[in-house]
Amino acid sequence: MGMLSITHDMSVVAQVADLVVVMYAGHVVETGIAREIFEQPLHPYTRGLLECAPRLDSEPRTRLRSIPGTVPAPRAYPSHCRYADRCPHADAECRAGPIPLRTVGNRKVRCIKVKP
Repeated sequence: MGMLSITHDMSVVAQVADLVVVMYAGHVVETGIAREIFEQPLHPYTRGLLECAPRLDSEPRTRLRSIPGTVPAPRAYPSHCRYADRCPHADAECRAGPIPLRTVGNRKVRCIKVKP
Protein backbone atom coordinates (compact mmCIF):
# COMPACT_ATOMS: atom_id res chain seq x y z
CA MET A 1 0.00 0.00 0.00
CA GLY A 2 1.19 3.51 -0.70
CA MET A 3 0.22 6.87 0.71
CA LEU A 4 0.99 10.36 -0.50
CA SER A 5 1.15 13.03 2.19
CA ILE A 6 1.69 16.69 1.37
CA THR A 7 2.75 18.85 4.33
CA HIS A 8 5.17 21.45 5.63
CA ASP A 9 5.21 19.67 8.99
CA MET A 10 8.38 17.61 8.95
CA SER A 11 7.41 15.94 12.25
CA VAL A 12 4.45 14.35 10.42
CA VAL A 13 6.78 13.24 7.64
CA ALA A 14 9.12 11.66 10.21
CA GLN A 15 6.25 9.59 11.61
CA VAL A 16 4.76 8.25 8.37
CA ALA A 17 7.26 8.33 5.50
CA ASP A 18 9.92 5.93 4.28
CA LEU A 19 10.76 7.99 1.20
CA VAL A 20 10.65 11.79 1.12
CA VAL A 21 10.42 14.28 -1.73
CA VAL A 22 11.00 17.89 -0.65
CA MET A 23 9.64 20.48 -3.07
CA TYR A 24 10.09 24.23 -3.27
CA ALA A 25 8.24 26.49 -5.72
CA GLY A 26 7.20 23.57 -7.90
CA HIS A 27 10.65 21.94 -8.10
CA VAL A 28 11.90 18.82 -6.38
CA VAL A 29 14.88 20.05 -4.33
CA GLU A 30 15.72 16.84 -2.46
CA THR A 31 14.57 13.25 -2.45
CA GLY A 32 15.66 10.16 -0.60
CA ILE A 33 15.16 7.83 2.34
CA ALA A 34 13.45 9.68 5.18
CA ARG A 35 15.97 8.68 7.85
CA GLU A 36 18.88 9.97 5.76
CA ILE A 37 17.16 13.26 5.00
CA PHE A 38 16.35 13.84 8.67
CA GLU A 39 19.85 12.91 9.83
CA GLN A 40 21.71 14.88 7.17
CA PRO A 41 19.61 17.21 5.03
CA LEU A 42 21.48 18.29 1.91
CA HIS A 43 19.39 21.12 0.47
CA PRO A 44 19.24 24.43 2.37
CA TYR A 45 15.42 24.46 2.14
CA THR A 46 15.22 20.98 3.69
CA ARG A 47 17.49 22.17 6.51
CA GLY A 48 15.29 25.23 6.94
CA LEU A 49 12.12 23.13 7.20
CA LEU A 50 13.71 20.93 9.84
CA GLU A 51 14.93 23.93 11.83
CA CYS A 52 11.39 25.39 11.85
CA ALA A 53 9.90 22.35 13.58
CA PRO A 54 9.03 22.74 17.25
CA ARG A 55 11.36 20.91 19.62
CA LEU A 56 10.50 19.32 22.96
CA ASP A 57 13.87 20.35 24.40
CA SER A 58 13.46 24.08 23.66
CA GLU A 59 12.78 26.64 26.36
CA PRO A 60 9.09 27.39 27.03
CA ARG A 61 7.64 30.19 24.92
CA THR A 62 10.57 30.07 22.52
CA ARG A 63 9.64 31.51 19.13
CA LEU A 64 9.74 29.06 16.29
CA ARG A 65 12.35 29.71 13.64
CA SER A 66 11.21 30.70 10.19
CA ILE A 67 12.77 30.91 6.76
CA PRO A 68 13.24 34.58 5.85
CA GLY A 69 11.78 35.91 2.61
CA THR A 70 8.87 34.76 0.49
CA VAL A 71 8.22 32.11 -2.13
CA PRO A 72 8.28 33.55 -5.66
CA ALA A 73 4.94 33.86 -7.42
CA PRO A 74 4.33 31.03 -9.92
CA ARG A 75 4.26 33.51 -12.81
CA ALA A 76 7.57 34.98 -11.64
CA TYR A 77 9.65 31.85 -11.03
CA PRO A 78 13.28 32.64 -11.85
CA SER A 79 15.13 30.60 -14.46
CA HIS A 80 17.91 29.97 -11.92
CA CYS A 81 17.64 28.34 -8.49
CA ARG A 82 14.16 29.12 -7.18
CA TYR A 83 15.42 29.16 -3.60
CA ALA A 84 18.38 31.52 -4.26
CA ASP A 85 16.70 34.67 -2.94
CA ARG A 86 16.08 33.00 0.44
CA CYS A 87 19.20 30.85 0.64
CA PRO A 88 22.03 31.90 2.98
CA HIS A 89 24.56 30.14 0.71
CA ALA A 90 23.46 31.50 -2.68
CA ASP A 91 25.91 33.35 -4.88
CA ALA A 92 26.22 34.38 -8.53
CA GLU A 93 26.72 30.77 -9.62
CA CYS A 94 23.30 29.88 -8.16
CA ARG A 95 21.73 32.68 -10.20
CA ALA A 96 23.56 31.85 -13.47
CA GLY A 97 20.98 29.43 -14.87
CA PRO A 98 18.84 26.37 -14.21
CA ILE A 99 20.06 24.00 -11.51
CA PRO A 100 19.71 20.30 -12.40
CA LEU A 101 18.57 17.60 -10.00
CA ARG A 102 21.81 15.71 -9.30
CA THR A 103 22.54 12.38 -7.66
CA VAL A 104 24.47 12.65 -4.38
CA GLY A 105 24.93 9.23 -2.77
CA ASN A 106 21.51 7.58 -2.50
CA ARG A 107 19.69 10.87 -2.95
CA LYS A 108 18.91 13.50 -5.48
CA VAL A 109 19.38 17.19 -4.73
CA ARG A 110 18.93 20.41 -6.71
CA CYS A 111 21.79 22.47 -5.28
CA ILE A 112 25.21 23.16 -6.80
CA LYS A 113 26.68 23.89 -3.36
CA VAL A 114 26.22 20.23 -2.33
CA LYS A 115 29.19 18.19 -3.50
CA PRO A 116 28.68 14.63 -4.81
